[in-house]
Amino acid sequence: MDPADVLTPGTAPAKRPPTTVVGPVEAQAARTPGAPALVFADGAQVSYGELNAGANRLARHLAGLGARPGTVVGLALARPADVVPALLAIAKSGAAYLPLDPGDAPGRLAWLRSDAEPVAVLGEGVPGAVRPGPAELAAELATDPPRALTPQHPLCLGYGPGGRPAGVALTHGEADRRVRELQAAYRLGPGDRVLQLGLPLWEFFWPLRTGAALVLAGPDRPADVGELVRELGVTALRAAPAVLGGLLPEPGPAPVHVLLGRD
Repeated sequence: MDPADVLTPGTAPAKRPPTTVVGPVEAQAARTPGAPALVFADGAQVSYGELNAGANRLARHLAGLGARPGTVVGLALARPADVVPALLAIAKSGAAYLPLDPGDAPGRLAWLRSDAEPVAVLGEGVPGAVRPGPAELAAELATDPPRALTPQHPLCLGYGPGGRPAGVALTHGEADRRVRELQAAYRLGPGDRVLQLGLPLWEFFWPLRTGAALVLAGPDRPADVGELVRELGVTALRAAPAVLGGLLPEPGPAPVHVLLGRD
């Protein structure tokens, strides 16, 4: 791994070519495999090494379904505990992720799939979606998969809420640039615990390249922000203003940095 791919906590974005979102996360996992990467509402944790190995297995499985740079994989998962490893796996495969909401009208889902042409849909509640089981994943290698991925390849494909808008791609390089700007402004690092609410999925890659831990609240617990902050030692709360609303936690014994995103 090229050291230039690593984003050092507290530093400004360096004047160097952009990278993909995958390399810095893999580098962090190699440096601190035992450090917590994901922290759940019940206090359970997943280490960087475990997250990276699991994502590698899933990425290799997706590659067997046709995922590679220049292709699209649909993502129809609701639980953040499932979404984050899936995002990393899709990116590792080289494909771009396409968020799909099982609650959307069948006609819209059918049109999105027809327009984006995903090689696979990972999740449930959408026709044709797949969820590989433990035995299937255990058969895959846990090492970082090879890929011919560049900063110019799409990371994700987004569509507007209504009508038949054209899909808009966000490249790895653009996501890398935005993450560097966020890091220069907020300076996350090892020891930080970050709770993110109502933000673009690609922002999950930000804490994971700095050594911080992502605190993952279930979709049914948005009102328990204050409790999560106190119980799980959250040091940074990142949310869109419209989502944050009245969810600001009560003051606790430790400071919590509230980082506002875009609506």
